[in-house]
Amino acid sequence: MKKLTTTERRARRIAARKEQILAAASSVFGKKGYQRATTREIAAEADVGEGTIYNYFESKQGLLQAVVEAYAEEVVGAISEVQAEDFEAMMAEVLTHRFQNARERRLMMLFLYEAHIVGGDKNYGQVALGRIIQETQKRVATLVDAGIMRPIDPSFAARTMTATVLGFAMMFELGGELRSGLMRPGFSAGHLGQNVADLFLHGLKADKMVKQEVLDVA
Repeated sequence: MKKLTTTERRARRIAARKEQILAAASSVFGKKGYQRATTREIAAEADVGEGTIYNYFESKQGLLQAVVEAYAEEVVGAISEVQAEDFEAMMAEVLTHRFQNARERRLMMLFLYEAHIVGGDKNYGQVALGRIIQETQKRVATLVDAGIMRPIDPSFAARTMTATVLGFAMMFELGGELRSGLMRPGFSAGHLGQNVADLFLHGLKADKMVKQEVLDVA
């Protein structure tokens, strides 16, 4: 086993501490929103001194930007794993992960309601979603070229998929009847992922053969 150099060990410690702070910031921002969250609360969540945060991030806004970028890369990583082999199962798995990820849903709400105000012309939410849409578009184009998906506009398909996930995130977080209609007894995030994947892949129109069988039975 290769022995790590002092520089390599230091780089690992820095990366681990940054990840620790980002996870805490993601949690606090998601629960309280950007405006009400404080670096003191984030430091407490990360179990570090408040001053330690500024050793890694220049400001609270810089911390938000890093959270947004890390979130986008996490989702992009999941999307990039969707391959042609057993495509439907992989797509359902990715959607399931996104539907059951409460942190992601809260961050999406944060992007929608606050990030555009905080980020000004940078608009962090737009940057994150733009990155996700770009990767989804590339994946759709690859699958179309491979003959796994029918010839469709990858740009439109990517935006439709992203908008669907955003819509479900809003229904989950707004709660009440919107949420209960999704999560009926015995109905899990896995069921939701499978159903949405099925809807994307097979659409709403009844198969002609199935429709004829229904008519014959009637």
